[in-house]
Amino acid sequence: MIPKKNYLPKPLAPLALAALLAASLLASAGCGRAKSGKAAVDGVKYLTVWQTYNNEEHEVFLGIVSEYEKNNPGVKIKVQRIPWDQHVTKIKVAMITHTVPDIARVDPAFMPRLVRSRSLIDLSDYDADKIIVDLVPAAAQANVFPESFFVRDSTSSRKRIFGLPDQTTGVALFYNKKLFADAGLARAPATWEEFVKYAKILTRDSDGDGRVEQFGFAADLSLWFTFPFFNTYGVKFISDDGKTCLLDSLAAREALQLKVDLYAKHRAEAGAWQAGAISPDTGFINRKYAMIFTGPWNLKRFKDAGIPFGVSLIPRGPAGSSTNVGGSSMAVFRTSRHPDEAYKFLKYLVSTATQKKWAEALSQIPVNLKAYPMVNVSALPELKIFMEQMKTAVPRPKVLDYDELESIMNAEMYTALSGQKTVERALKDAVEEINKRVLNVE
Repeated sequence: MIPKKNYLPKPLAPLALAALLAASLLASAGCGRAKSGKAAVDGVKYLTVWQTYNNEEHEVFLGIVSEYEKNNPGVKIKVQRIPWDQHVTKIKVAMITHTVPDIARVDPAFMPRLVRSRSLIDLSDYDADKIIVDLVPAAAQANVFPESFFVRDSTSSRKRIFGLPDQTTGVALFYNKKLFADAGLARAPATWEEFVKYAKILTRDSDGDGRVEQFGFAADLSLWFTFPFFNTYGVKFISDDGKTCLLDSLAAREALQLKVDLYAKHRAEAGAWQAGAISPDTGFINRKYAMIFTGPWNLKRFKDAGIPFGVSLIPRGPAGSSTNVGGSSMAVFRTSRHPDEAYKFLKYLVSTATQKKWAEALSQIPVNLKAYPMVNVSALPELKIFMEQMKTAVPRPKVLDYDELESIMNAEMYTALSGQKTVERALKDAVEEINKRVLNVE
């Protein structure tokens, strides 16, 4: 799914969220009492799938379902479409009322809650461990949890699988080839050192009036768009036992300092993260920004706008090149009457042949690595860069309240970018708040 600034679920009001969550967890404890989906009728098994795709994706998905039903005449699938920004609330309400579907498409940020509440089928009991080795690693790992995460007082690190990624995305470096050529730059920067050098060269006051007309780079404020900085420095957010935030580290300070210095020290970042500023996408189209981080959802848009752009991997840091991960996963609820059939459909959805069709129809990154060499990218050759970039992507931290984590980090990163706090102070304060407000919540 394209993260149109909605890569996080829309949050509920705090009191409503607390009440709803408590009720949903209580309801899930007795989720075996009611079964979702129809029982078999005349030998046909019925599955219900809740999905949140956009219009174009929805049509492709319906085609996949139709083809599956044709090849599996004993199964009928009812597809119910729900808004992406409402799916978390709808699932929580359905957990309370025992009306969850057999399968639901969910934001990976919501998976920890579903896993902790024991609401999902453990796909490790099937052959999911063999399936995920062929999937984009970061997208697959978002669905993998140690038993200690969901079994009280357990210290077992045995990994269990609770979903399969149906869609994945991330960002790479977009750059304006003409602006590069005008500055005497022949290729995209390969390292952060080169990136800083290029960004400074590409920042220009063309008419000498003291105001910069062209910036080398434009950054988004959010943590999701800042993960490429953190990931390329090998930053670990949360301890293995899930009890401590680890952002007060040298690697984290160096990563965030790089982003801050681009704006405050090198004057090569446009301040696009500020309220009211020209957004990175718009400024790239208007040729005000020479480089931005964005995803494959903008490939066609930029081509239609006539931008002479190139796409390259995120510059290498101490930990190499890496990026963030967006997208979604499909999970099977424990109340499903037909879990075997539900899992078989998920296997079909992430299969090589199906992912090839999905990628070519929608110009998206396939979740199945074996589909990579089969995808015809002649219309959008830049998609190959994203397919390569996703091999080194890192999943988001697995916490029960990712929204709160993002909110804390966004606020603290703003204080560092705007000069209100040092990077060290901002990260120390972020660690304190995350430990208190995110990791200690049961």
